[in-house]
Amino acid sequence: MGIELVSGIDGMAILAVTLSAVISYLFQEFIIPRGLSGLQVAFPTGPKRYEVHTVTATKEEAKKLLKTKGMRNGLTVYVMALTGAILLGMEWLFYQMNLTEGLHQVSLAMALILIIVPAMISTGVSMSTQIVNRTGGRRATLQGASTFRNGVGVSITILWFTSLIMLWYIMYFADVEFDRRLAITGCLAFAPGFIAYGRVMGSSWTALTESSRQLSKGEPSAFYPYKPPARKQFVSTLVWINTAAMPFIAFNTFVSLILLGIDPTMFEHSERVLDLPEYRPQSTIMEEGGVIGFYAIELFSYISEPGIRVPLVTIVLLFLLLNVAIVGFLFVYEVARILFLDIADVSGKGGIRLADSRLLRSERSQQANVLNFCFTGFAGQSMLLLALAMLTFWDSQYLPQGSQCGSWQDSICQVIRKDALEEMTWMLASGGQVVFLGIWVMSRRTGQRLDDISFDAMANQKRIQLEAIEQMIYRQGEDFRQLIKTDNWSKAMEKMELLYEDHGEESIEGLSLVRRTEASMEMLMGFGRWDQAEQVALSFLALRAGRTAEIARVILAAASLAQRDIPEVIPRLEYLADEDIESARLKWVTSVLDPSVPLPKSVRPLLRVDGLTKRNIDLLKRFRDGIPASDIPWKYKPASKLHILGDIARFRIWSQPEIALDKLEAWVKKNDINMDDWPHGQTARALLYMDRGMKASAINIVEKAMKKHPRHPHCGLAIYLAKERRTRIT
Repeated sequence: MGIELVSGIDGMAILAVTLSAVISYLFQEFIIPRGLSGLQVAFPTGPKRYEVHTVTATKEEAKKLLKTKGMRNGLTVYVMALTGAILLGMEWLFYQMNLTEGLHQVSLAMALILIIVPAMISTGVSMSTQIVNRTGGRRATLQGASTFRNGVGVSITILWFTSLIMLWYIMYFADVEFDRRLAITGCLAFAPGFIAYGRVMGSSWTALTESSRQLSKGEPSAFYPYKPPARKQFVSTLVWINTAAMPFIAFNTFVSLILLGIDPTMFEHSERVLDLPEYRPQSTIMEEGGVIGFYAIELFSYISEPGIRVPLVTIVLLFLLLNVAIVGFLFVYEVARILFLDIADVSGKGGIRLADSRLLRSERSQQANVLNFCFTGFAGQSMLLLALAMLTFWDSQYLPQGSQCGSWQDSICQVIRKDALEEMTWMLASGGQVVFLGIWVMSRRTGQRLDDISFDAMANQKRIQLEAIEQMIYRQGEDFRQLIKTDNWSKAMEKMELLYEDHGEESIEGLSLVRRTEASMEMLMGFGRWDQAEQVALSFLALRAGRTAEIARVILAAASLAQRDIPEVIPRLEYLADEDIESARLKWVTSVLDPSVPLPKSVRPLLRVDGLTKRNIDLLKRFRDGIPASDIPWKYKPASKLHILGDIARFRIWSQPEIALDKLEAWVKKNDINMDDWPHGQTARALLYMDRGMKASAINIVEKAMKKHPRHPHCGLAIYLAKERRTRIT
């Protein structure tokens, strides 16, 4: 017998809806931020060495994260599904308290809409994320989801549901009974959600279990290096109990499915169980929690006191059936922690990677993307499973059936059928557990090596403390960027080597790592190795946690421009300050390469008085008109020297090396410039001599430059001449 459906709207229906909305609001304002406090991210800093940084230390920081642009959609979907589940619970509670005669149709309709819509969104998000490989999963980038990628995701979702409609009719023509068709179609419709669940939990199970086990004992873990407070210890205990049981429950489900496929009639309860007043015969053992649930019912049937027996059976069966929903609903924040940590690669195999861990440390937009997937990809499917379990538990005694449906008897109740929903419930629960088991088995060998990896959760705090006395720790010298700017590469490389020397002091290793990373980033930029510079800049940004890392953001934007990746450079420019001249120049270059990107009005006054921008505008006009030389006088300054080299290159392209050489020699003589201090210019000068057939003079220039600047990267002409056996490199 089910519960009667009550038509119309009365005070209790309004109260149920109001209370559900209020509870959901309080949940959103207080519980969710508290659950998301303490989010961490781990990124590699060396072989088998990871730094663990805290992203949201408090609930206030979590609230700021939830207000990030792009975060609202995922949170809204989660709260919608939560409201629907609470509304179902409220209606059931009022009925149990004899405050209503049954379930209100309006409440049930609202609950179904609030749960099914997020579940469908969950399917689309989970499927598109797993099929359409995100840019952030392949390489570290700030590039957001493009219209094309979003369109592909929507198209895949539409194709998936279209294929399910075709499958429905195929089963119809194959005379498959209606309930079985509905169960199979419903299970496949929401399959992407439980597949994503299985992949994330299976690949990260080892790390999650080990960390929660340590915290449950009141001890620090690799990811939380402090003694946990009582609340965190309690939550960690619940997480550890649930995760520790997951492989056994999944194995129970897998074995039960195999036995069910071999002989559906293999398991039949004894007369003692059948005589129990609360027992309702089920169509399969899967509705009783598989083999373990079957024998648990047999065991507990020996307890004569129903006040003890019924709660025990109920708790065991709910845990076996709702293991997936428990994680997706109660421990959705633990799933968020797993996705933020981004340790699936070292903890297991087959996981889902949404963004580069270095970007997760420093960029709010990437953090919002991960949380969006967590809420939309898991919560919708989990809430659906929770609602199905509420309606179908104990032989669907709470599900309206037949005449109890009232005006829905010939419409909605023809779809919400007892056998179909019961079968769909255990299919969805079993699907997540089977996928988890497969990924968990694949990850065992990888996860067992987790002890070999060092996770340092204190590195960032130590680094922040040492930054205040950094000037006292390290000997002051010439700025690394200044050495590169003045073309003093030999000295810059010597300084780089000093940074890599073993100073023997472990306490400042974190600070030394930052200095080495910053120097490597700037040197690779000077080499023009933009792809490598980009990756090192991301590491520097993560190590600095977004603090005082403006140079890294500038290099990231410049790297995107150098690689002509306009969609990637646009979000990176948003992080640059308008008052910075370098940032203004990069924004101008972007608007030149892609006229559809407007130049911000705020940077135009700065560019109007910038001499370098004037030279660049002059360069574009000359290149358009085929004029190699500029009317703007040459100057011996770092940026102007690059323009000089560019003019020389264009003279050579236009087959006018004689004019270039004469102009260069005259400029050097007029300004009394010592070319020995400019090895890059000497290389260009040697090329002009070679173009004029004066090879001996060219070789002499190169040999002098190599003798004074033996490690200068732009003296590659010497290598070419050595190969031609015209000079010898010593």
